Amino acid sequence: MKKKAVYIFADSLKEMKTIIPAFFIATLIGATLEFYLPEEITFAVLGKTPFLSIPLATIIGIILPIPRYATYPIAFSLFQKGAGIGAIFALISGEVILGAPDRDILEFKYFGWKAFVLRLILCTALVTAGGFVAEVLL
Repeated sequence: MKKKAVYIFADSLKEMKTIIPAFFIATLIGATLEFYLPEEITFAVLGKTPFLSIPLATIIGIILPIPRYATYPIAFSLFQKGAGIGAIFALISGEVILGAPDRDILEFKYFGWKAFVLRLILCTALVTAGGFVAEVLL
């Protein structure tokens, strides 16, 4: 029992060596974008045509390492400023489905780059399509 606990602890420390630097870099990028990207640009781009705003919102949701609980107030703020419902759907879905750097690193490690790239492509396409469906139906 003690050997298993030591092994789990040592393995967890090895995983943290990979996850913590990646999470730090992702958080740094997100904070930099939040502070230095003017809100007017964000709201103007996400409020224009759905053919541009929905794929862009999907990519933003995937890239930005914001916590899940922070996505909803941001999405609500964007909605109040004129972003379409399809872009809001794509932003939230992109963040929830793909936007976890620690999970992505573990997936890459355990399942390989082919599985990661396949999931990235499929999820991006499906989230974007879902944004268009939400825009049309809602």
